Amino acid sequence: GRLVGQRRGVRGRLADVRQALAEARDGAERVRNIVRDLKTFSRVDAEHRSHVELRHVLDSALRMVRVEIRHRAQLIQTYGDTPKVLANEARLGQVFLNLLLNATQAIPEGHVSEHEIRVVTATSSDGQALVEVHDTGSGIPPDTLERIFDPFFTGKSGRVGAGLGLSVCRNIIDALGGQITVHSTVGQGTMFRVT
Repeated sequence: GRLVGQRRGVRGRLADVRQALAEARDGAERVRNIVRDLKTFSRVDAEHRSHVELRHVLDSALRMVRVEIRHRAQLIQTYGDTPKVLANEARLGQVFLNLLLNATQAIPEGHVSEHEIRVVTATSSDGQALVEVHDTGSGIPPDTLERIFDPFFTGKSGRVGAGLGLSVCRNIIDALGGQITVHSTVGQGTMFRVT
């Protein structure tokens, strides 16, 4: 009886150690992601830029989130002609991926026919490339909307994200000489516009 009890005690301690290691690994991964995003602030200007086709970058970002979108909304792509933009393709992809993930997370699962995510490209009246990401999700309350581009601010509940995504997006677009804006109505959805 005593030997069996000791074995159970050892198993219990091993389970505790495994749990502690898993939590440490998860924490280290979160820190790594935060550091990676922080590095973006200081390295955007120094990175290689080329003339980028926006459709190509958007399609790459959409491929990464298509499965998530499929469970939440109908995807509508309205691609009009745009000029190529002088940008770092990877950083621009990071912006669009973040906007698409935010749109996806704003929509609950299971009501695909009731929701849509719409991606629009066009040329603005002054000749700039324009990309819009619309969703029919929950929308953003006005007090939150004022702060969504602030570093470390997150409107998401729980432990989702570090509050850096939109701040990094704005930094990237600003460094490219562009602009990112948002319009939202609670209960109706949100639209991000990048020029």
